[in-house]
Amino acid sequence: MIHWKLHSAKRAGVLGWALSGALIYTPAAFAAAGSEAQSCPVAPPPLSLPVDGGASTLSADQASLVDNIATARGNVHLERNGQTLEAPYVRYNRNTSEAAAHGGVKYLRQGLYLTAKKGNVNIDQHTGEFDAAHYSVLTSGARGKAAQVSSLGDNRYRLREANYSTCPGPTKAWLLSAERIELDRESGRGVAHDATLKVYGLPVLYTPYINFPIDNQRHTGFLAPTIGASSDSGFELTTPYYINLAPNYDATLVPHIMAKRGFQLGGQFRYLTRHHKGEFDAQVLPHDFDYGGERDLEHFEHIGKLSPYVGIQANYTRVSDDDYFDDLSNDLGHTSTSQLDRSFVLTAAQPGVEFSLLAQDFQTLDDNFNGLGGRFDNDPYRRMPQATLNLLTPTAPFQAGLDAQFTNFRRDDSVDAYRTDLRPRLVWGVDHGGWYAESEAAYRVTHYDLRDLQYADNARYVQPDQDSIDREIPSFRADAGLRFSRTLDNGWIQTLEPRMQYLLVGYQDQSDIPIFDSGSATLNYDQLFADNRYTGIDRIGDANQVTLGVSSRFVSPNTGRTVGRVDLGRVTSFRDLRVGLPNSGATGYGRHGSDYVAGGMLSPSEAFTTRVTASYDPDEARLDRAIATATIGHRDSYQLNLGYRYYRDYRPARNITGSNHDTETTLIPGRFETLSQAAIGVRAPIGSRVDVIGRWNYSFRRDQNIETLAGLEYHPSCCYAVRLAWRRYVANDDGSQDNAIMFQFVLRGLGRFGQSISSFVENNVFSATPQARSTDTFDTIRSP
Repeated sequence: MIHWKLHSAKRAGVLGWALSGALIYTPAAFAAAGSEAQSCPVAPPPLSLPVDGGASTLSADQASLVDNIATARGNVHLERNGQTLEAPYVRYNRNTSEAAAHGGVKYLRQGLYLTAKKGNVNIDQHTGEFDAAHYSVLTSGARGKAAQVSSLGDNRYRLREANYSTCPGPTKAWLLSAERIELDRESGRGVAHDATLKVYGLPVLYTPYINFPIDNQRHTGFLAPTIGASSDSGFELTTPYYINLAPNYDATLVPHIMAKRGFQLGGQFRYLTRHHKGEFDAQVLPHDFDYGGERDLEHFEHIGKLSPYVGIQANYTRVSDDDYFDDLSNDLGHTSTSQLDRSFVLTAAQPGVEFSLLAQDFQTLDDNFNGLGGRFDNDPYRRMPQATLNLLTPTAPFQAGLDAQFTNFRRDDSVDAYRTDLRPRLVWGVDHGGWYAESEAAYRVTHYDLRDLQYADNARYVQPDQDSIDREIPSFRADAGLRFSRTLDNGWIQTLEPRMQYLLVGYQDQSDIPIFDSGSATLNYDQLFADNRYTGIDRIGDANQVTLGVSSRFVSPNTGRTVGRVDLGRVTSFRDLRVGLPNSGATGYGRHGSDYVAGGMLSPSEAFTTRVTASYDPDEARLDRAIATATIGHRDSYQLNLGYRYYRDYRPARNITGSNHDTETTLIPGRFETLSQAAIGVRAPIGSRVDVIGRWNYSFRRDQNIETLAGLEYHPSCCYAVRLAWRRYVANDDGSQDNAIMFQFVLRGLGRFGQSISSFVENNVFSATPQARSTDTFDTIRSP
């Protein structure tokens, strides 16, 4: 309850009267309401919010109080309930909390400031009407004017004969004029009726209704449309509609028009609970004009846990035809996709015990490599199911363990199998900081029950003649290393970590075992110390060898950051290696051991990083693999990416005939292609208003541009930007190229129109391995 009293006060040399509450008014510095970043911040208003939102103060040159109605004239200043009002004349009713002001009104409340010719305000209900008003939304930088502004309470406003923009100055880069605009700061949405969008005063769009965001909250409504063109699909227009169903799940409908192909409808549903998350995606093109039929895609992924010890993961993708991604995606990662995974994994784990159950299938989109075996086979076996059990006792330093696995391999028109693998082992290890040592003795027992041997003749390299195969292989491994460090004269720390491993693996002829899941492991420094030079279980490499390696790091004493690293290692075999993988090409291993493997990293500052890895075959005196990258500058300013990679026996050699998506591929047995590519990527600001991006990827072996991209962003104002990019890239096996144009018009505070160009240029010019299929890279030469 506020007790009012009449007293005299002197303010700025003027004798007047003030109506005061229990607390006398104290000026306070203005603080912007909300923490949202403002693209075009508005000027701080000349008013301040009350220091104490519960206090009330009214001051003026002249004031009177009759029957709880205060009438004030001349420099009237009213504060109450978190609001501030100034005007030459104010009539305030203490009973109803209504204030009528005219003669030039200034009004401030949390997040909103406006000036008006006159206004009526209910201070307690936060409602009111203002005529001939200019307003500013302080949290978003929005501003404009209206014939009338109505405050409806609950942070809702209605503007009549109004305009809306986030651009400063008298000439707006963009302006939305409407018969009626409704702003809801609680929901973060704005709605305009009979609206016209103007760019520098020129009308460019009329709509009877538009729903737009006024903050960064998630809202139901249309997202920024995508506008572009490609040689495969012609002009394209996508208008996504986002549905905010609940805080933990949402949906998006994606209508997509392609001039050369027709109308496609896509959709996505995402969910997130305390222990689970996932999404559904689907696309359907009822009739592709160019293809001549219906085309569709379905995708589902889920990850979660059923209990603290049990987790699940599922993934499923299907497309209607093998050319779906080639024709309907200009994403380089997708156009290189040759297998679609469908899998379900159930995992249970506790200390010392882990059990997993896997069911996995694939949709193969490119059958050019089918039947090759080894790492080039592009038609993997289904695993229906695969059960894996790993046990390890908690005792130390001696531990006993068991790795067990059962798999049912299935593939159409192929030899199938039940495979049972048991690997009991004894482990010993100690680690004293400056040195460590560990060893392992194991005995692997594997049994194959083969089925459908009538298809054995279809296998190009492995043709089993019996339906049961047993294999027993003992192994022993001893690994030890030292850890040295020293402080240099300048305070830098250098480490030196020599390491040695001895590996003994018994030999057994495995040439009659079909290849179900084995392949050649990519050779790097860590892989030198693995206990098998192959992946999977179908090939266990024989070994009587020593691996020697050394690694050194340089650490900054000020930041603790590793600024340099070098490592070098090699496997030396005491006998000829006999176990091989059919049709493997270069694996990094010869008869007497491995390639020399070296790697290095140098990053003297956060603005410069270079990495190099290479493997050299000493027997043939040639380089097998190499990759070198350098990044100069920062992602948010100047940045230059350079890269080169070389990969001998990258994939089997092929003879491709035909063109225009009608090609025939013939494999050349025993011959392989070598990958040799260079890439340059750049992004740089030109002045303060233009940023450019560019990328060039060239194949020396094909003497061909693999990808060329050029784009720019023009941002002359804080309230809008224009982005444009052109791209030409290899899209098919015959080397034919597609073109694409991407466009985006950003109206900050209203929305974005067009496809984001920044998503097409990533930090790294190359993925870690040339076989990686990642949408974050520009690796356009396919690898099976």
